[in-house]
Amino acid sequence: MNKPKPPQLRGVKLRRAVLDATIARVEAVGIDQVRIADVAVAAGVHETSIYRRWKTLARLLADALVSRTAAEVPIPDTGSIRADLAEFATALARFVATPTGTALVRGTVVADDDPEVTAMREEYWHHRLTASEQIVRRAQSRGEVAATADPRTVVLSLGGLVHIHATHLGREISAETIRAAVDMIVDGIAAS
Repeated sequence: MNKPKPPQLRGVKLRRAVLDATIARVEAVGIDQVRIADVAVAAGVHETSIYRRWKTLARLLADALVSRTAAEVPIPDTGSIRADLAEFATALARFVATPTGTALVRGTVVADDDPEVTAMREEYWHHRLTASEQIVRRAQSRGEVAATADPRTVVLSLGGLVHIHATHLGREISAETIRAAVDMIVDGIAAS
């Protein structure tokens, strides 16, 4: 007697299963040990389905990590640059303390000569920085922040502080440090 085949995943369901399996592999073995074959088995799909949609492991990792980060560290829009930056930094600090966040931070700061890893890192940071810069751009359009303030520098200043705590100091950043950094940044970029 033949066993019925499991239903084939397509579209959104396929994407969700593969991205979830990718994140699970990142958490289990580290970002540098993820393989498409293992992701396919965990997701219950054929490797060809993954290659057809993502083409390379770097693209798959970038999509999975951008998607997870967007879910865990949404870009706030409270109407206040101070509140937005505080919420953003707090969510980022919480995320980098998770297994996925830790793997992501370690995987994106380690130097690597592999062009695939470099491509994944560049794609990930391009997406995240572009999204995060909207916090500053919205504040500029509201007149809260000087038009001359560079959104990328603001985001890198705050995000970099969170990442330094996670990667070099080995501990989470305190709420007091986040508040002090946000105050210093906002005071420095405020519209006159």
